[in-house]
Amino acid sequence: MSFRAALLYASVGTGHRSAALALEKWFGREVPDSRVLCLDTLSFALPIVRGVYTRSYLEMVRHMPHLWGYFYETTDDLQTRNGVIATLGELTEKLNLQGLKKALSTFSPDVIIFTHFFGAAAIAESFAPSVPVCYVNTDFLSHVFHRNPSFSAWFVSSDETLRQYLADGLPPDRVFPTGIPVDPVYTEPPGKEESRRRLGLAADDRVALVMGGGIGVGPIEEVVASLVGGGFATEVICGINEKVRETILERFAKRPGLRVHGFVDDMPYRYASADIIFMKPGGLSTSEALCVGTPIVITDPIPGQEQRNSDFLLDRGAARTLFDYRLAAGKAESLLSATDERDRLRQAAAGIARPLAGRDIIREVLKLEG
Repeated sequence: MSFRAALLYASVGTGHRSAALALEKWFGREVPDSRVLCLDTLSFALPIVRGVYTRSYLEMVRHMPHLWGYFYETTDDLQTRNGVIATLGELTEKLNLQGLKKALSTFSPDVIIFTHFFGAAAIAESFAPSVPVCYVNTDFLSHVFHRNPSFSAWFVSSDETLRQYLADGLPPDRVFPTGIPVDPVYTEPPGKEESRRRLGLAADDRVALVMGGGIGVGPIEEVVASLVGGGFATEVICGINEKVRETILERFAKRPGLRVHGFVDDMPYRYASADIIFMKPGGLSTSEALCVGTPIVITDPIPGQEQRNSDFLLDRGAARTLFDYRLAAGKAESLLSATDERDRLRQAAAGIARPLAGRDIIREVLKLEG
């Protein structure tokens, strides 16, 4: 019988799903005869629960980001995880995930891997330890909800994150600093010349890539206005935020050198084609960009997980930050004209990039499963 792996994510943002899909590809490479089941845990919840869970997050990060940051920080302690909030959360999961449990039982997995904590505790209670239930952290630092002791193993982004787990008293032989899993294409990302040819960009243009994350939030308009005014060919990725895409198209309809996109599936070429990237520090998207090596400028991190990601990257010299969105073109000019600074950014990025994280996770899982 072939090896069976269940990969579970929650459709809150896009990074958790991307991490699960990357692991699915790595399973195909590492265990060619494996069978992989990739599921959205929220799709098994009651519509009202699914709607409240996803909309409350999206509304907070778009319109009240500091409220989200307050919730994220104040719940990041062991007492909260083991207290009222955790109890209510687990009760909600148990009442809404009977269909998921049935689907997993029918599939009969050899391992279950989560890339988001929704449903993870309830599934671990039902399946572990007879079936290993593992957690993959998709940010550079951890929240206490990721560090549930009922998991069989944890896969984390860095030694810094590893220390967080060990500080909780979790067993060191079950925490693996593999990195955040990205698509296998990032082991050998495309070059700039090939990428520009594929995307129809001129070889001699100064190209700036502007990203608002998968949900298209942040000061995209202000950054675009500065870059377009500064003579940069500007590629804008708005993700699923159709309203932002339409607003930018309307405002800059006649400006040359500007192209605006919604959700795209060719990000390796987007990263590689650019001279500089203005982006929000999502754990998954930043991990991809680090593998390519294009200089990163962080814009408007969401308080909470993105602010921690930003702090992690800035502390290691792998990115710069934009303080005034109206000055994006000047920031790009200064970085692109400073060869030594660009080299330092690339070297720092290469030092923390983990293009083989997915492979390493699969190999450790196979040892764990035995």
